[in-house]
Amino acid sequence: MKAVSPLHLDNRLSGLASLCMRVFLCFCAAQPVLSACAGQTSETGAVAGTVSDQNGAALPGVALKLRNETTGDIRSVSSQANGSYIAPLLLPGDYRLEASKAGFKTFVQTGIHVFVTETQTVNVHLQVGALSEQVVVNAEAALLDTENPTLGHVTTGDTVGELPLVTRNFTQIIGLSAGVANSVEDATTVGPGGGGYSAGVTGFSAHGSATNDNNYQMNGVQVNDLMSAGNLSSGAPIPNPDAIQEFKVQTSQYDASYGRNSGANVDVLTKAGSNDFHGTVFEFFRNDVLNANDFFLNADGHARPPLKQNQFGFVLGGPIKRDKLLFFTSYQGTRQRDGYDASAACLQTILSPPLTNNRTAAGLGAVFGGQPGALGGTVAADGSNISPVALEILGATLPNGSYLIPTPQRINPSAAFGAEGITSLVQSCAYNENQFITNGDYLQNSRSRFTGRFFFSNGAQTNTFPPSQLLAVPTFPGFPRDLDADYRDASLIHTYTFSSTLLNQAELGYSRTVSVLSQSYPQVTLPGETAPVTFNFSNLGVTAPAFDNPFPAIAIVGAGSIGGNGQGVNLFQNLFDFRDDVTWIRGRHSIRIGGGVTRTQLNEEGFHFLGGLAFVNYADFLLGNVYESVDVPGLFDRAWRTWDGNLYIQDDIHVTSRLTVNVGFRWDRLGAIGDELG
Repeated sequence: MKAVSPLHLDNRLSGLASLCMRVFLCFCAAQPVLSACAGQTSETGAVAGTVSDQNGAALPGVALKLRNETTGDIRSVSSQANGSYIAPLLLPGDYRLEASKAGFKTFVQTGIHVFVTETQTVNVHLQVGALSEQVVVNAEAALLDTENPTLGHVTTGDTVGELPLVTRNFTQIIGLSAGVANSVEDATTVGPGGGGYSAGVTGFSAHGSATNDNNYQMNGVQVNDLMSAGNLSSGAPIPNPDAIQEFKVQTSQYDASYGRNSGANVDVLTKAGSNDFHGTVFEFFRNDVLNANDFFLNADGHARPPLKQNQFGFVLGGPIKRDKLLFFTSYQGTRQRDGYDASAACLQTILSPPLTNNRTAAGLGAVFGGQPGALGGTVAADGSNISPVALEILGATLPNGSYLIPTPQRINPSAAFGAEGITSLVQSCAYNENQFITNGDYLQNSRSRFTGRFFFSNGAQTNTFPPSQLLAVPTFPGFPRDLDADYRDASLIHTYTFSSTLLNQAELGYSRTVSVLSQSYPQVTLPGETAPVTFNFSNLGVTAPAFDNPFPAIAIVGAGSIGGNGQGVNLFQNLFDFRDDVTWIRGRHSIRIGGGVTRTQLNEEGFHFLGGLAFVNYADFLLGNVYESVDVPGLFDRAWRTWDGNLYIQDDIHVTSRLTVNVGFRWDRLGAIGDELG
């Protein structure tokens, strides 16, 4: 057997440097407005449309002013020669539009909601009259999006907060988007759930693409799990639903400003402050008192497994100085005790021969006498040929006095010999998390705006019966696995308006994920001894290499594994990102030019695999007939590094009042990965 680490590098960072170019050409035959491709980024939206008089003739030079009704931020633009206008790089939220021109009544429209990555269409019709007169319109949501060629779905914070999410994980509803296939989260899952993972069945697929082809961004910063090893490398950070402004899943047809990955883009935006104080305090709980017992556990005489979850916290936002400096902050604590995990991380059923509490050679011979080993030999009726190591293991007891390999709770005499004994075990898994979000917005003046976002999370999970890495068999009690997952994500964005037709947005981003996987080995009391010792090869009398001795795993096919997972590793993922986007409006053209550079660091430290011994059946185990042995020696520390870069240009051309052409070109450099340790 060739043993390998289950950790795999993101396939987009492996191999030689690659050069990727994409050309986009999209026609939008719709309302007379620039396409929704224009004027937005992964954390902003836009408002666009045309201005005409009451006869439908285009009106150039109309002054338009958009005011964010939450933050007070104002964006001023004017209509072009063909009557079109666009207000780009707007923070998502509700806006009020005011349009004015000498000789016409002032037009006011309220209730315009700007969504992340999308452009809202607002066409303005001015009536002849005095400026002092107003025509007020209340916006209504469009039933059909006729402007956006991108396939995707925006989910608002209200929707996220109102849906019954099992673990308050927003990725559980990514499947609301057309073309997305994702798994349904089990209600008994330990931890936050797997929707944010980039590997295996726990991730999601967009239009049939691989689960690690998706690109996660939070507040405009990449938060991808480059190791793509599921819960071992922790996945993407999951902000609590009460702190989410909205998120969008773009599955295809996105414009040239998006790249790197060929799958979907998941853009999640956390909330900003406002000119008024708003806040909530929340507590969500689950309790096993509300549950029925499992049928099979009830048959084995077990009480209901524990299933307790408390998620509590608050959100608070408001002004430090109205129309100038705003803040938002949030905290969520999670405390979970789960004995019902469907993945058998906390709930285990073990089938075994009809073992008794007599673990002497004679007692074991009475049970196993005459049983043949698959690799030769037969267990003697008096147990005289049983391996001394097998006697040590079968006679070892845990600190609570129970045997390391438990005595069956009940016997099914009609079952095959190796499956007569049935033992159901429940040992609660634990998950604790503390999560903080702190956001700030500084409206320096009418031209300049700074936006800062910071996310912090520390999580710790314990699986009491971790899956065995040696054979697909249950794990015996006493070998819990701990997994710590910490996230730090920050962004600072500066938006500057040079004129009504020229804007710039610069962003600095930082993302860090720390995953620490460790395996615990118990103190056991061996037969005839009084002082407990650590369960390892040397204390059991097995000769093994030094690198295997601390992490033994002994597995019997179809029975169980002693030693649990036996694997540990520390993973550190750091991402430094800089991006700049320029929006230039000239006549019929709305042009965006931008690009960025990304420095990626991925460190693997302290990796160790198990030292494994596998046996075909209990008789071979008792006779010492080893079927296979596994070890993975070597130098495992890695310090992977790479530089990525991209450039793009996107031109959205308003050809006629009913035709917009979107043309884009993108260049991506996915750097060659290198190991600084050589």
